[in-house]
Amino acid sequence: MKLKINIIYSFLLFVFSTILYADIQVVAHGWEVFERNTDSRISSLAQSSIAYPIRTSGSVLLNPSLSISYNDKVGFTHQSKIGGTANSEFIGFDKYLSDSAWVSLIILYEGVNGIPDTRGQLLDWGVDGIFGTFDAGEGNGLLDEGERLDVSNIKFFSQNIFGFYGAHSRFFHKWRIGIGLKLLLHTIDRSFGFGAGLNVGAFRSFDNTNIGVVVNNLPSSGLVWENGTIEISPPSISFGAHHRLALNKYNIELNPIFKLSVVSLDRSIDSKLIFDKIPIDLSLGVETVYKNNLFFRLGIFQRGTFSSGLGLLWNDISIDYAFLNDGSLNGIEKNHLLSISVSLDWIKKQFKNKIKGTN
Repeated sequence: MKLKINIIYSFLLFVFSTILYADIQVVAHGWEVFERNTDSRISSLAQSSIAYPIRTSGSVLLNPSLSISYNDKVGFTHQSKIGGTANSEFIGFDKYLSDSAWVSLIILYEGVNGIPDTRGQLLDWGVDGIFGTFDAGEGNGLLDEGERLDVSNIKFFSQNIFGFYGAHSRFFHKWRIGIGLKLLLHTIDRSFGFGAGLNVGAFRSFDNTNIGVVVNNLPSSGLVWENGTIEISPPSISFGAHHRLALNKYNIELNPIFKLSVVSLDRSIDSKLIFDKIPIDLSLGVETVYKNNLFFRLGIFQRGTFSSGLGLLWNDISIDYAFLNDGSLNGIEKNHLLSISVSLDWIKKQFKNKIKGTN
């Protein structure tokens, strides 16, 4: 018992001493891998589905309380960005535990290769481009007209981000409450950082109307770099709603949704709405379902850009496609996402049949 107490004291002393002497910075960015990397169905709805209990593994990234029974399917998503320079991968899995509890696991990856390191490669020789003449611009540290980079000495490096997300939810009275734990490994060239954070969400259904509330980075998410720098991402809160409209005569179901997020720091790339200097993010989406196996989706971001998608569902396999217009999520280019979800029972069955066939 005394040994355990000593270990706890030593750990707390280490944590407090690290925080005391660390360079702590409050940042607005750093955890986007958990926002922009998801499956095609979520992306095509402009990531507005925090109150829409759709059966896809990407739902828990928006709201951890949406970790619901998903027939034990595993989902795979690939996205290529910036002309193939940047690639991202998504693997999600939902597991049914009991009638009142579910767990979801997600693995994320995002990588950018071939990033040029131009630091120290400026030939700062002035307008005439000749060293030692001390003309205008020479030695001022700026890239002036007539100057160039020493391309022969430029080196290239990579940036890699690995994310792990686990969510668990239970019913509490008439609400479903969920908590999501996210872990982050970020490498830039030879630098690396580790981070952890929590998301908390709630969901409730009222007949054909659902509401959702999510608090991200509670109380804050921290990323610790190898040089001792600690980056803190403050919390944000999101509200969302979904309403189901059934047109039974035509075997059609309409699902309009919206999400409103209040963030504590200005993310000017993403936010256009400002209320008393508080940035607000707004996104809208609608999913049309035909005969429960054909899906048409449209989403609108407040930046004026849009997303769209299609989906096909069979008993054991679903295929979803999403198109993100210029500015959606990453603000760089038009992107295409493709997701495939397969039942684990179907995979096991195929594997057993293959083994029997070889015997």
